[in-house]
Amino acid sequence: MRESLVQWTLLKNLDFLSKQLDFKIASKGGQEITTDFGRIDFILENQKKNQLIVELETLLDARNKREYCFNQVLNYKNVSYSDKTDYCILYADETNQKAKSIVSDFGKANEILIKTYSINEVKKLFTSTVERLSLSFGLSLSKPANYTICFLRWLNKILKPYRDFGKRILNEKELAYYFTSANTTNFKCYLRLALDFEMIFQNKDGYSISNDGLEYIQNYNPNIDVASNLSSVDLTNEQKKILLRVITNGNWTAHKVNIYWFLRFLEITNGEWLPNIKNFEKHKLDIVNGLFNVSYRTRTMYEFLNFACNWCMELGLVDRIKSNTNYDRIYLTPLGIEINNVFSLDLQLKKNRLNLNFKYLD
Repeated sequence: MRESLVQWTLLKNLDFLSKQLDFKIASKGGQEITTDFGRIDFILENQKKNQLIVELETLLDARNKREYCFNQVLNYKNVSYSDKTDYCILYADETNQKAKSIVSDFGKANEILIKTYSINEVKKLFTSTVERLSLSFGLSLSKPANYTICFLRWLNKILKPYRDFGKRILNEKELAYYFTSANTTNFKCYLRLALDFEMIFQNKDGYSISNDGLEYIQNYNPNIDVASNLSSVDLTNEQKKILLRVITNGNWTAHKVNIYWFLRFLEITNGEWLPNIKNFEKHKLDIVNGLFNVSYRTRTMYEFLNFACNWCMELGLVDRIKSNTNYDRIYLTPLGIEINNVFSLDLQLKKNRLNLNFKYLD
Protein backbone atom coordinates (compact mmCIF):
# COMPACT_ATOMS: atom_id res chain seq x y z
CA MET A 1 0.00 0.00 0.00
CA ARG A 2 1.41 3.37 -1.04
CA GLU A 3 2.33 5.85 1.66
CA SER A 4 0.02 8.50 0.18
CA LEU A 5 -3.00 6.20 0.58
CA VAL A 6 -1.94 5.29 4.11
CA GLN A 7 -1.70 8.98 5.01
CA TRP A 8 -5.06 9.82 3.45
CA THR A 9 -6.73 6.93 5.31
CA LEU A 10 -5.19 7.80 8.67
CA LEU A 11 -6.08 11.48 8.42
CA LYS A 12 -9.66 10.59 7.56
CA ASN A 13 -9.84 8.41 10.69
CA LEU A 14 -8.38 10.47 13.52
CA ASP A 15 -9.73 8.21 16.28
CA PHE A 16 -7.82 5.27 14.82
CA LEU A 17 -4.73 7.43 14.35
CA SER A 18 -4.97 8.69 17.94
CA LYS A 19 -4.80 5.11 19.21
CA GLN A 20 -1.79 4.26 17.06
CA LEU A 21 0.09 7.33 18.26
CA ASP A 22 -1.20 7.26 21.85
CA PHE A 23 -1.91 10.96 21.30
CA LYS A 24 -5.43 12.37 21.68
CA ILE A 25 -5.88 14.37 18.51
CA ALA A 26 -7.99 17.52 18.75
CA SER A 27 -7.16 18.85 15.30
CA LYS A 28 -4.90 18.46 12.31
CA GLY A 29 -2.35 21.27 12.27
CA GLY A 30 -1.40 20.74 8.64
CA GLN A 31 -0.11 18.24 6.13
CA GLU A 32 2.55 18.15 3.43
CA ILE A 33 4.08 21.32 4.83
CA THR A 34 7.14 22.50 2.93
CA THR A 35 9.91 23.91 5.15
CA ASP A 36 13.60 24.74 4.78
CA PHE A 37 14.25 21.37 6.44
CA GLY A 38 12.11 19.17 4.21
CA ARG A 39 8.41 18.51 3.69
CA ILE A 40 6.58 17.45 6.83
CA ASP A 41 3.99 14.70 6.30
CA PHE A 42 1.56 16.06 8.87
CA ILE A 43 1.25 17.86 12.20
CA LEU A 44 -1.30 16.99 14.87
CA GLU A 45 -2.43 18.94 17.91
CA ASN A 46 -4.17 17.95 21.16
CA GLN A 47 -6.50 20.01 23.34
CA LYS A 48 -3.56 21.43 25.30
CA LYS A 49 -2.11 22.80 22.03
CA ASN A 50 0.78 20.33 22.21
CA GLN A 51 1.88 19.36 18.74
CA LEU A 52 3.21 16.18 17.20
CA ILE A 53 5.22 16.35 13.97
CA VAL A 54 4.91 12.99 12.22
CA GLU A 55 7.19 11.32 9.69
CA LEU A 56 5.03 8.62 8.10
CA GLU A 57 6.57 5.54 6.51
CA THR A 58 5.42 2.15 5.29
CA LEU A 59 7.93 -0.71 5.63
CA LEU A 60 11.39 0.24 6.89
CA ASP A 61 13.14 -3.00 5.99
CA ALA A 62 15.56 -1.31 3.56
CA ARG A 63 18.61 0.40 5.02
CA ASN A 64 18.58 3.36 2.61
CA LYS A 65 14.92 4.02 3.37
CA ARG A 66 15.58 3.95 7.12
CA GLU A 67 18.50 6.35 6.80
CA TYR A 68 16.41 8.73 4.71
CA CYS A 69 13.64 8.58 7.34
CA PHE A 70 16.12 9.21 10.17
CA ASN A 71 17.63 12.22 8.40
CA GLN A 72 14.20 13.64 7.70
CA VAL A 73 12.96 13.46 11.27
CA LEU A 74 16.23 14.89 12.64
CA ASN A 75 15.83 17.82 10.25
CA TYR A 76 12.27 18.32 11.48
CA LYS A 77 13.64 18.98 14.97
CA ASN A 78 14.64 22.39 13.60
CA VAL A 79 10.95 23.14 13.04
CA SER A 80 8.47 24.07 15.75
CA TYR A 81 5.06 25.72 15.63
CA SER A 82 4.29 25.30 19.33
CA ASP A 83 6.08 25.69 22.66
CA LYS A 84 5.51 21.99 23.23
CA THR A 85 6.42 19.93 20.16
CA ASP A 86 7.29 16.24 19.91
CA TYR A 87 8.59 14.37 16.90
CA CYS A 88 7.48 10.93 15.80
CA ILE A 89 8.17 8.20 13.27
CA LEU A 90 5.02 6.24 12.43
CA TYR A 91 5.75 3.17 10.32
CA ALA A 92 4.35 -0.23 9.37
CA ASP A 93 4.35 -2.91 12.04
CA GLU A 94 4.97 -5.50 9.32
CA THR A 95 8.61 -4.31 9.13
CA ASN A 96 11.04 -7.13 9.97
CA GLN A 97 12.20 -7.48 13.57
CA LYS A 98 15.83 -6.57 12.96
CA ALA A 99 14.85 -3.29 11.31
CA LYS A 100 12.35 -2.55 14.08
CA SER A 101 15.13 -2.85 16.67
CA ILE A 102 17.26 -0.37 14.69
CA VAL A 103 14.37 2.10 14.49
CA SER A 104 13.67 1.70 18.21
CA ASP A 105 17.32 2.35 19.12
CA PHE A 106 17.35 5.45 16.91
CA GLY A 107 14.27 6.80 18.68
CA LYS A 108 15.75 6.31 22.15
CA ALA A 109 19.06 7.91 21.17
CA ASN A 110 17.44 10.99 19.60
CA GLU A 111 14.30 11.49 21.72
CA ILE A 112 12.04 10.58 18.82
CA LEU A 113 8.74 8.84 19.50
CA ILE A 114 8.43 5.54 17.63
CA LYS A 115 4.95 4.24 16.80
CA THR A 116 3.61 1.62 14.41
CA TYR A 117 0.41 0.75 12.55
CA SER A 118 -0.70 -2.40 10.73
CA ILE A 119 -0.80 -2.15 6.94
CA ASN A 120 -3.47 -4.85 6.82
CA GLU A 121 -5.66 -2.88 9.24
CA VAL A 122 -5.16 0.31 7.23
CA LYS A 123 -6.11 -1.51 4.00
CA LYS A 124 -9.41 -2.56 5.56
CA LEU A 125 -9.89 0.94 6.95
CA PHE A 126 -9.22 2.45 3.52
CA THR A 127 -11.95 0.30 1.96
CA SER A 128 -14.50 1.14 4.64
CA THR A 129 -13.59 4.84 4.48
CA VAL A 130 -14.17 5.03 0.73
CA GLU A 131 -17.47 3.19 1.15
CA ARG A 132 -18.54 5.54 3.91
CA LEU A 133 -17.62 8.68 2.00
CA SER A 134 -19.08 7.55 -1.30
CA LEU A 135 -22.35 6.42 0.31
CA SER A 136 -22.64 3.88 -2.52
CA PHE A 137 -21.75 0.69 -0.67
CA GLY A 138 -24.06 -2.14 -1.71
CA LEU A 139 -25.31 -0.21 -4.75
CA SER A 140 -24.62 -0.74 -8.42
CA LEU A 141 -23.38 2.82 -8.91
CA SER A 142 -20.71 2.62 -11.58
CA LYS A 143 -17.21 4.03 -11.57
CA PRO A 144 -16.69 7.44 -13.16
CA ALA A 145 -15.82 7.36 -16.86
CA ASN A 146 -13.83 9.99 -18.72
CA TYR A 147 -15.53 11.40 -21.81
CA THR A 148 -14.20 14.25 -23.93
CA ILE A 149 -17.20 16.43 -23.11
CA CYS A 150 -15.92 19.79 -21.93
CA PHE A 151 -19.22 21.60 -21.41
CA LEU A 152 -22.92 20.83 -20.97
CA ARG A 153 -23.78 23.67 -23.36
CA TRP A 154 -22.68 21.31 -26.13
CA LEU A 155 -26.23 19.96 -25.86
CA ASN A 156 -27.30 23.03 -27.87
CA LYS A 157 -25.65 21.70 -31.02
CA ILE A 158 -27.10 18.20 -31.06
CA LEU A 159 -30.62 19.22 -30.00
CA LYS A 160 -31.12 22.17 -32.36
CA PRO A 161 -32.17 20.00 -35.38
CA TYR A 162 -35.35 19.14 -33.48
CA ARG A 163 -36.30 22.80 -33.55
CA ASP A 164 -35.06 23.31 -37.11
CA PHE A 165 -36.99 20.38 -38.58
CA GLY A 166 -39.97 20.87 -36.28
CA LYS A 167 -40.17 17.16 -35.53
CA ARG A 168 -40.04 15.07 -32.35
CA ILE A 169 -38.39 12.09 -34.04
CA LEU A 170 -35.23 12.39 -36.17
CA ASN A 171 -33.21 9.79 -37.98
CA GLU A 172 -29.47 9.65 -37.37
CA LYS A 173 -28.63 11.71 -40.47
CA GLU A 174 -31.01 14.48 -39.43
CA LEU A 175 -29.71 14.45 -35.85
CA ALA A 176 -26.15 14.85 -37.19
CA TYR A 177 -27.16 17.88 -39.29
CA TYR A 178 -24.56 20.16 -37.66
CA PHE A 179 -21.80 17.50 -37.72
CA THR A 180 -19.56 16.28 -40.52
CA SER A 181 -21.04 12.81 -40.24
CA ALA A 182 -22.94 10.60 -37.83
CA ASN A 183 -19.95 8.25 -37.91
CA THR A 184 -17.51 10.69 -36.30
CA THR A 185 -16.30 10.35 -32.73
CA ASN A 186 -17.34 13.96 -32.19
CA PHE A 187 -20.98 13.22 -33.01
CA LYS A 188 -21.00 10.07 -30.86
CA CYS A 189 -19.71 12.03 -27.83
CA TYR A 190 -22.48 14.63 -28.24
CA LEU A 191 -25.03 11.84 -28.71
CA ARG A 192 -23.90 10.15 -25.48
CA LEU A 193 -24.29 13.46 -23.65
CA ALA A 194 -27.85 13.95 -24.92
CA LEU A 195 -28.81 10.36 -24.07
CA ASP A 196 -27.27 10.48 -20.59
CA PHE A 197 -29.06 13.70 -19.74
CA GLU A 198 -32.29 12.17 -21.03
CA MET A 199 -32.87 14.90 -23.60
CA ILE A 200 -33.47 12.23 -26.24
CA PHE A 201 -34.03 8.48 -26.34
CA GLN A 202 -33.53 5.90 -29.05
CA ASN A 203 -36.35 3.83 -30.52
CA LYS A 204 -37.02 1.79 -33.67
CA ASP A 205 -37.84 4.94 -35.67
CA GLY A 206 -34.68 6.85 -34.71
CA TYR A 207 -34.14 9.33 -31.90
CA SER A 208 -37.09 10.92 -30.12
CA ILE A 209 -36.82 14.08 -28.07
CA SER A 210 -38.07 13.69 -24.51
CA ASN A 211 -40.39 16.10 -22.74
CA ASP A 212 -37.37 17.49 -20.88
CA GLY A 213 -35.51 17.85 -24.18
CA LEU A 214 -38.46 19.64 -25.74
CA GLU A 215 -38.58 22.04 -22.82
CA TYR A 216 -34.80 22.52 -23.19
CA ILE A 217 -35.02 23.63 -26.85
CA GLN A 218 -37.98 25.88 -26.05
CA ASN A 219 -35.69 27.78 -23.68
CA TYR A 220 -32.71 28.35 -25.95
CA ASN A 221 -30.61 31.47 -25.54
CA PRO A 222 -32.00 34.14 -27.95
CA ASN A 223 -28.60 34.19 -29.70
CA ILE A 224 -28.88 30.56 -30.78
CA ASP A 225 -30.09 31.34 -34.32
CA VAL A 226 -27.28 33.79 -35.11
CA ALA A 227 -24.45 31.94 -33.36
CA SER A 228 -21.62 30.72 -35.58
CA ASN A 229 -20.69 28.12 -32.95
CA LEU A 230 -23.73 26.49 -31.35
CA SER A 231 -21.61 24.78 -28.71
CA SER A 232 -20.39 28.12 -27.36
CA VAL A 233 -23.84 29.53 -26.54
CA ASP A 234 -24.31 29.66 -22.78
CA LEU A 235 -27.10 27.81 -21.01
CA THR A 236 -30.08 29.87 -19.94
CA ASN A 237 -31.31 29.70 -16.35
CA GLU A 238 -34.36 27.71 -17.50
CA GLN A 239 -32.11 25.18 -19.24
CA LYS A 240 -30.03 24.85 -16.09
CA LYS A 241 -33.18 24.15 -14.06
CA ILE A 242 -34.20 21.43 -16.53
CA LEU A 243 -30.78 19.76 -16.33
CA LEU A 244 -30.78 19.95 -12.53
CA ARG A 245 -34.20 18.33 -12.46
CA VAL A 246 -32.90 15.53 -14.68
CA ILE A 247 -29.68 14.85 -12.74
CA THR A 248 -31.61 14.53 -9.47
CA ASN A 249 -34.29 12.15 -10.77
CA GLY A 250 -32.51 9.07 -9.38
CA ASN A 251 -31.69 7.58 -12.79
CA TRP A 252 -27.90 7.23 -12.61
CA THR A 253 -26.58 7.50 -16.18
CA ALA A 254 -22.85 7.79 -16.87
CA HIS A 255 -22.54 11.59 -16.97
CA LYS A 256 -24.70 12.00 -13.87
CA VAL A 257 -22.46 9.50 -12.08
CA ASN A 258 -19.48 11.63 -13.06
CA ILE A 259 -21.04 14.71 -11.43
CA TYR A 260 -21.75 12.67 -8.30
CA TRP A 261 -18.15 11.46 -8.06
CA PHE A 262 -16.80 14.97 -8.60
CA LEU A 263 -18.88 16.23 -5.68
CA ARG A 264 -17.55 13.32 -3.57
CA PHE A 265 -14.03 14.35 -4.59
CA LEU A 266 -14.72 17.87 -3.28
CA GLU A 267 -16.04 16.49 0.00
CA ILE A 268 -13.01 14.31 0.57
CA THR A 269 -10.40 16.91 -0.42
CA ASN A 270 -12.38 19.84 1.06
CA GLY A 271 -12.04 21.44 -2.37
CA GLU A 272 -8.44 22.29 -1.53
CA TRP A 273 -6.83 21.04 -4.74
CA LEU A 274 -8.11 20.76 -8.28
CA PRO A 275 -5.13 20.24 -10.61
CA ASN A 276 -4.69 22.89 -13.28
CA ILE A 277 -1.75 21.08 -14.87
CA LYS A 278 -1.82 17.69 -16.60
CA ASN A 279 1.15 16.22 -14.74
CA PHE A 280 0.22 16.78 -11.12
CA GLU A 281 1.63 15.06 -8.03
CA LYS A 282 1.56 11.27 -7.99
CA HIS A 283 0.37 10.94 -4.39
CA LYS A 284 -2.69 13.07 -5.19
CA LEU A 285 -3.42 10.87 -8.20
CA ASP A 286 -3.22 7.82 -5.93
CA ILE A 287 -5.84 9.30 -3.61
CA VAL A 288 -8.33 10.03 -6.39
CA ASN A 289 -7.75 6.72 -8.15
CA GLY A 290 -8.39 5.02 -4.82
CA LEU A 291 -11.61 6.95 -4.29
CA PHE A 292 -12.92 6.32 -7.81
CA ASN A 293 -11.56 2.75 -7.95
CA VAL A 294 -9.91 3.44 -11.32
CA SER A 295 -6.34 3.45 -12.64
CA TYR A 296 -6.21 6.72 -14.55
CA ARG A 297 -2.96 8.40 -15.51
CA THR A 298 -2.43 12.01 -14.52
CA ARG A 299 -3.57 13.45 -17.87
CA THR A 300 -6.79 11.42 -17.92
CA MET A 301 -7.59 12.31 -14.31
CA TYR A 302 -6.81 15.97 -14.99
CA GLU A 303 -9.29 15.94 -17.89
CA PHE A 304 -11.97 14.12 -15.94
CA LEU A 305 -11.78 16.44 -12.92
CA ASN A 306 -11.67 19.61 -14.98
CA PHE A 307 -14.45 18.61 -17.37
CA ALA A 308 -16.67 17.62 -14.43
CA CYS A 309 -15.80 20.92 -12.76
CA ASN A 310 -16.89 22.79 -15.90
CA TRP A 311 -20.28 21.03 -15.85
CA CYS A 312 -20.79 21.87 -12.19
CA MET A 313 -19.82 25.50 -12.79
CA GLU A 314 -22.28 25.75 -15.67
CA LEU A 315 -25.06 24.50 -13.40
CA GLY A 316 -24.08 26.85 -10.58
CA LEU A 317 -23.01 24.07 -8.22
CA VAL A 318 -19.41 25.21 -7.61
CA ASP A 319 -17.15 28.24 -7.80
CA ARG A 320 -13.53 27.91 -8.86
CA ILE A 321 -10.80 30.12 -7.41
CA LYS A 322 -7.81 30.26 -9.76
CA SER A 323 -4.35 30.29 -8.21
CA ASN A 324 -0.74 30.78 -9.26
CA THR A 325 0.10 27.28 -7.99
CA ASN A 326 -0.57 23.95 -9.71
CA TYR A 327 -3.90 23.61 -7.91
CA ASP A 328 -7.08 25.69 -7.77
CA ARG A 329 -9.62 25.79 -4.94
CA ILE A 330 -13.24 24.74 -5.43
CA TYR A 331 -16.19 25.77 -3.27
CA LEU A 332 -19.68 24.32 -3.27
CA THR A 333 -22.35 26.98 -3.74
CA PRO A 334 -25.56 26.84 -1.64
CA LEU A 335 -27.21 25.18 -4.65
CA GLY A 336 -24.30 22.74 -4.90
CA ILE A 337 -24.74 21.80 -1.25
CA GLU A 338 -28.45 21.13 -1.84
CA ILE A 339 -27.78 18.96 -4.92
CA ASN A 340 -25.06 17.09 -3.06
CA ASN A 341 -27.52 16.38 -0.25
CA VAL A 342 -30.12 15.17 -2.74
CA PHE A 343 -27.58 12.75 -4.25
CA SER A 344 -26.66 11.45 -0.81
CA LEU A 345 -30.28 11.02 0.26
CA ASP A 346 -31.17 9.23 -2.97
CA LEU A 347 -28.32 6.76 -2.58
CA GLN A 348 -29.08 6.25 1.10
CA LEU A 349 -32.70 5.47 0.31
CA LYS A 350 -31.66 3.01 -2.40
CA LYS A 351 -29.27 1.38 0.05
CA ASN A 352 -31.98 1.16 2.70
CA ARG A 353 -34.34 -0.50 0.23
CA LEU A 354 -31.68 -3.10 -0.53
CA ASN A 355 -31.13 -3.78 3.16
CA LEU A 356 -34.72 -3.91 4.37
CA ASN A 357 -35.02 -6.16 7.39
CA PHE A 358 -37.98 -8.50 7.05
CA LYS A 359 -37.46 -10.30 10.35
CA TYR A 360 -40.42 -8.43 11.83
CA LEU A 361 -42.70 -10.33 9.46
CA ASP A 362 -41.59 -13.69 10.91
